[in-house]
Amino acid sequence: MKLHFKPMPWLTIIVAICLAILISLGTWQYHRLQWKTALLAEIEAAVTAPPRKGLVGIEKDRALGAQLDFMRVEFEGELASPQPYLVYKSRSDGIYWQAYSAIETEGWPVFGAFGYVRDDQKEDYAIDFLPQGKTKFAGYIRKTHPMGMIESLVKSKASPKTNRYFKFNQTGDWGDDLSVKGTFNQNYYIEVIEGVTDASQLPVKRPDIRNNHLDYMLTWYSFAIILLIIYFILHRRAGRLKFL
Repeated sequence: MKLHFKPMPWLTIIVAICLAILISLGTWQYHRLQWKTALLAEIEAAVTAPPRKGLVGIEKDRALGAQLDFMRVEFEGELASPQPYLVYKSRSDGIYWQAYSAIETEGWPVFGAFGYVRDDQKEDYAIDFLPQGKTKFAGYIRKTHPMGMIESLVKSKASPKTNRYFKFNQTGDWGDDLSVKGTFNQNYYIEVIEGVTDASQLPVKRPDIRNNHLDYMLTWYSFAIILLIIYFILHRRAGRLKFL
């Protein structure tokens, strides 16, 4: 049996271009799958690790590439300013703001994210709710996400004069008026759990990160295979693909 195949030039060119695109997309998703799987493994190791006692050395761990997001930690420190920065949080039961305050600690000055306050209570929040003096804290280390170009265009503009922000360190100048000027960590903050001082009492908290790249990869490769099948069917019907 002999195969007779006479490709259609125009169709072959189009299919070749489409195949290159589909295979490239599938391969890209394959690399994304590898990256996401490794990232989730690092995060799982961080969130299930024994809680850190203090912040000394954490900055060094970060510089070495260690995964810190959602790691539990307990430490002692003092608020660097009585006035927190208030960041808007959308909730179904009204307008709320979350307080972020710089905390002076041994080894790693950092911002702490405290509880939510209703819009009508925000003026007295610092006095009524935030701790005064040296305090023991416990919570989760959280990674900050810089504002991208698109987000900066659609996000509401900050108003430092009225203490209205819509993202962590939105204006890039938090802490400029504090004793920690130029030293606080802008890549991470601590999600402080109020009323808890022992981090071992905190439940393991995992981020909701989807890993659908295997499905995406198989979808693009499947499209490539289907395109090839259609290509050969068209040639078969046109009499350009025969078995003699």
